[in-house]
Amino acid sequence: MKLDYLCSGLNVTDDKQAIEIFRCIRWANGVYCPECKSFDIIMAGGGKYGKLNRYICKNCNIHFNDFAGTIFHKSKISLGEIFYILSNLGTRSIKQISEELSCSRQTVHRISKVFHDEINKQTKRKQNI
Repeated sequence: MKLDYLCSGLNVTDDKQAIEIFRCIRWANGVYCPECKSFDIIMAGGGKYGKLNRYICKNCNIHFNDFAGTIFHKSKISLGEIFYILSNLGTRSIKQISEELSCSRQTVHRISKVFHDEINKQTKRKQNI
């Protein structure tokens, strides 16, 4: 499987494992609503949306998944592939990465740009504190 090979450098064997790693980081202090920040959360109907968990906030009734409010929200490529892109941006060109993943250069460029924009935004926030 393509993803097994790509994720091996990150010690991530598959997309399911990549999502579990993401959940451990994102929800380290518990699952909370991205809208109102409440921890009064329940799993939504079966709890799954593809490989992602679905939740409902009991405070504001918003429905969300693990990626809601993150740079990964609505991405069409797998989290393992996103990890691969981000971990190789410094050593490979966008063209090389797109060829390795068999995806468009625009996709790799978009992931790169969104990631760098978010880092710049966080850096500016810290400088203004």
